[in-house]
Amino acid sequence: MIQLFLTSSFADSYKQLETFVNDSLENKTIAFFDTASQVEEYSEFKDEALALLEKLKMTVTIIDLNQPDFKEQIKASDIIFIAGGNTFYLLQELRRSGADQLIEEHINSGKLYIGESAGSIIMSPDIDYIKEMDEPEKAPQLESTQALNLIDSYPLPHMDNEYMKDAAKIILEKYQNKLPLHPLNDDEVIFVKK
Repeated sequence: MIQLFLTSSFADSYKQLETFVNDSLENKTIAFFDTASQVEEYSEFKDEALALLEKLKMTVTIIDLNQPDFKEQIKASDIIFIAGGNTFYLLQELRRSGADQLIEEHINSGKLYIGESAGSIIMSPDIDYIKEMDEPEKAPQLESTQALNLIDSYPLPHMDNEYMKDAAKIILEKYQNKLPLHPLNDDEVIFVKK
């Protein structure tokens, strides 16, 4: 069974997580990717998410894709959480490190995946549509925008976000008749269980 909890903003939607999981999250181990935020000026959302995971009494390991033990850390985790930031840089680094394959294995084994913004977008078939919101030039080594393709739709986060709603609206107008977009306000979640 695949279990995806795809958010626009985890801080605004985390209260829906326990209902989705239908189980206690206490003492669950979580592999936390802050990769997408590493090339962004604003990354406070990452700290908010970490604080909320600790509030939920989960055991968090921050994944560093440049460390040799990251693969074991991912395999040992109950949950994968990929925080927001630049989607192009995120995809580049997941592909470069081979973490993309580990994430797919994790999801296909029935373990929970939580995506926030960029972490939700990479579940789509392709991330090219998000270039009005994120800067592709931050990922100069990304050879293809083909994403993990684990859902058929294209998450469009931050529809009501003060700073990002203009970019979100441009994407909506440009692609609404070309792609099956799934617009998300910051307090909304795409739930996938199949």
